[in-house]
Amino acid sequence: MGPLSSEAQGLLESIPFASSATIALGYRREDVAHRLDGYGLIVPRGEGLRCTACTFVSTKFAGRAPEGHVLLRAFLGGTRDPDVLSLPDADLLAIARREMGPVLGLRAAPVLERVYRWPQATPQMEVGHLARMARLDGIVAGRPGLFLAGAGLRGTGLPDTIADGQRAAAAAAVFASSRASKGDAVASKRSG
Repeated sequence: MGPLSSEAQGLLESIPFASSATIALGYRREDVAHRLDGYGLIVPRGEGLRCTACTFVSTKFAGRAPEGHVLLRAFLGGTRDPDVLSLPDADLLAIARREMGPVLGLRAAPVLERVYRWPQATPQMEVGHLARMARLDGIVAGRPGLFLAGAGLRGTGLPDTIADGQRAAAAAAVFASSRASKGDAVASKRSG
């Protein structure tokens, strides 16, 4: 069976995705000099680091680290460093510790380390993406009962993807309700 629309398939396949790795580092609070009084930091390209950002997970979300501890998450890869996933876990951990150490005042070894790999998982909404989406929306509008949602369509983060899924679910509910109403009207005509 072929695709519903070769054009839509081509448009979806043209959305580029980048690979990344996230490195979770747990520390005793006393081993981190930085106040962690924000949600994290973004590393400017000009700094020459492989880490692109670091979030202060335990500051952003209560209960993510035990009392007296903090949880950090460093980001590597993306379009600036597309080959990052070819490195072994030990190298990724070493990069995150070495680069974030001076920035955050990390004074001891972490008590927790985890590497998470995300191959081709980060959509890149490049110039022309809005036109691509407008064309996709036009194709989908011509196929009643088809709803399109997912990462990389109308946003890249979890909140954007959740909102997109909710939008598609609401549209599907309206569609299903109108179909049910039409079915009830046809059944009434037949019985009358």
